[in-house]
Amino acid sequence: MIMLYKYFVLFFSIIFIFFSVKAEEVYFDLSEDNIEIKTDFDGKEIIIFGLLKDEHDTLLTIKGPPSKMKIQKKERYFGVWINNKQITYSKIPTLFFLSSSSKINEILPNSIQINDDLNFDKILNNKTFDQNFIFENDQTTWNENFVRIKKKQLFYKQFEMKIFKDKLFQTSVFFPPNTIPGIYNVDIYYIKNKTIMNKDQKEIIVKKTGIGSDIYEFAKDRAATYGVFVIIFSILSGLIAATLFRRA
Repeated sequence: MIMLYKYFVLFFSIIFIFFSVKAEEVYFDLSEDNIEIKTDFDGKEIIIFGLLKDEHDTLLTIKGPPSKMKIQKKERYFGVWINNKQITYSKIPTLFFLSSSSKINEILPNSIQINDDLNFDKILNNKTFDQNFIFENDQTTWNENFVRIKKKQLFYKQFEMKIFKDKLFQTSVFFPPNTIPGIYNVDIYYIKNKTIMNKDQKEIIVKKTGIGSDIYEFAKDRAATYGVFVIIFSILSGLIAATLFRRA
């Protein structure tokens, strides 16, 4: 019933937009702009919809808070597998969703894709990074593996853009259960002759609520104290389990 109501509101919102907004204006909206992460959070779908422009392509991106990200490679030493090599990338979107009316390589040159971070395969270009080894002509392979892992985790994903009578578009995106709290930028681009002509932005705020929020904030603000509590809890849990096992 709730899902039916959401689509009912969305339908009439689109109709209102169609009749009240001029076609040359940039306009899009979200079914929701807040995501609450509770203990039973299993992901969230957000619907994005808006106007198309005549003779323009439409590109939509969602990017999560930038962060340092690490990729590691295990190697075998004396019969033991250990993480020996690693690369740490700086200022990489924790989440990157993409949807477009045409293939991005057909509507934008590489230079714009790289400068504006508009392509999964080019997201690591011109990004700073640190590594604990010397490359052997394999930097591209490391970058490709990083993107592959993010796609497998559903953090980098392309979604279908549905077009209605060449006037409206709609995209449904899914935030996975392990989405981190933060501000997610939703950008729409109108493109013509391989040039970005117009752009608009909105935000989706993802936040923890309930006891999970309290634990998260405590761990973030008082990391040392939280670490001590975790150690004590682990020791007590082990002692209780050992005692119950002996009695059994």
